[in-house]
Amino acid sequence: MTEKVKSTHKNASRSRHLIKQAYGELLNEKDPAKISVTDIVERANISRGTFYAHYLDVYDLSMAIQNNIIETLNYAINRVGIEHIIADPTDVVMLGMEFLEKNKAYYGLFVNSSRGEVLISRIIQYLEDRFYPTIEPMFSAEELERVKLFLIYTIGAYKRVILAWFSGKVKLNAKECGEQLMSIYIASRPPEVAALSDRLKAEEEAKKAAETQE
Repeated sequence: MTEKVKSTHKNASRSRHLIKQAYGELLNEKDPAKISVTDIVERANISRGTFYAHYLDVYDLSMAIQNNIIETLNYAINRVGIEHIIADPTDVVMLGMEFLEKNKAYYGLFVNSSRGEVLISRIIQYLEDRFYPTIEPMFSAEELERVKLFLIYTIGAYKRVILAWFSGKVKLNAKECGEQLMSIYIASRPPEVAALSDRLKAEEEAKKAAETQE
């Protein structure tokens, strides 16, 4: 990559950050429906041309911010695997909390705004769409209903905790918050999920033993 291309990429990244930062600040000051491109470019101190080089309109900007969070979640889920996440979501939860800790001031602008509930609801819908079709073949019909109930309860509880953490009502740091959430998850998971965890651990131990013998 040439120095000119590097500089262009860096400037584009900086422009997107300024736009998102300005939008986040405005969300905490006025009705989202009344935020205009003019409001954003004036707050970000950029030209309209710079805004339109990255986004079609304010709605496109809003969706881009949401998509960035979804993409981060998707990466973590694909890295660990849905089956392993349900059995023990420690890795994903801790990765997620670490990500939020690093970007707390930035994402706090959106989560604490009037659009916060919309953003969290979209994330929950995404998780349900990813998880439910995958777990259906893993359990019997009766077991599946119990596991679904547990996941609905867990995801809803996590939503409230994350919102409280962003607003400052929860004083724990990200690592402490993640550890507490996982302690509650492990203690409250139904027998079907505990059995899945035990099976996966046994399979991993057997795989390691086989690799050691080779």
